[in-house]
Amino acid sequence: MIDKDALTTLGMLGAVGGLVGFGQLLASKEELTWRIVMGRFLSSCGLGASAAAVVIFIPALPLVAQLGLAAGLASLGTSALEIIFRKYFGATNGGQ
Repeated sequence: MIDKDALTTLGMLGAVGGLVGFGQLLASKEELTWRIVMGRFLSSCGLGASAAAVVIFIPALPLVAQLGLAAGLASLGTSALEIIFRKYFGATNGGQ
């Protein structure tokens, strides 16, 4: 079972990511629909929450650093992260 502190941290990381993604949407000039807003918000929440994985490599990482990483990942977005992964891991589009 996951402890309460871990869930709280995960929730904070997801919230930071979601807020960054929502802020980027508000600053953009694209036409906003509920589908776009919810999709971007949820993907940014997921990116922010994924910042918790860094604790595997750096167990003593302070929460403030994790929050900063969550904001950075959400700010990059899924497209930028895909480009980074392709560059460093040599992944191709769909294995083609």
